[in-house]
Amino acid sequence: MLGAATAEAQTPNWHVDGGVAAFVESWDVNDARESLAGVVAGVDRRVWKALAVRTEAVVLRVSQAGRDAWLRGFTIGVRNRWQRRRVAPFVELAAGLSDSTRPVPPSGTAFNFLIASGGGIEIPLGRASLDLGARWFHVSNNGREGNRNPDIQTLGLTIGMGFIR
Repeated sequence: MLGAATAEAQTPNWHVDGGVAAFVESWDVNDARESLAGVVAGVDRRVWKALAVRTEAVVLRVSQAGRDAWLRGFTIGVRNRWQRRRVAPFVELAAGLSDSTRPVPPSGTAFNFLIASGGGIEIPLGRASLDLGARWFHVSNNGREGNRNPDIQTLGLTIGMGFIR
């Protein structure tokens, strides 16, 4: 009983984080090459054992053919983390919406859906943590424009600081 309470106390109820992200197109479906870079900020709340519900905001510059764009969006999803002595590995899955200053990719739309999936580690630093992650990031209008559904498939890295409560 005491061992279970100790393990439960090590898993934080709230985790707030912010950092930077960079993504490069991993396969080309839209006949163009895009890369995305910017800031991400999220908050999650543990709801059951190691499982947390998470929301994240993103502001990314999309480097693309023609004029670049700014993409602003948010996702809602889940993060599962395992508390270890020196690190807390995690996996996550989320979906959301975005709006951009011009169509992304150039043959696409300004309003798009987002899917993010990935994993990483949180390295505890007292009540803070250094967060390192790898992520697949997908931007698509999901066929809202009929046959006009170019998408962006990227792989990238995130690095940031988290705060545990």
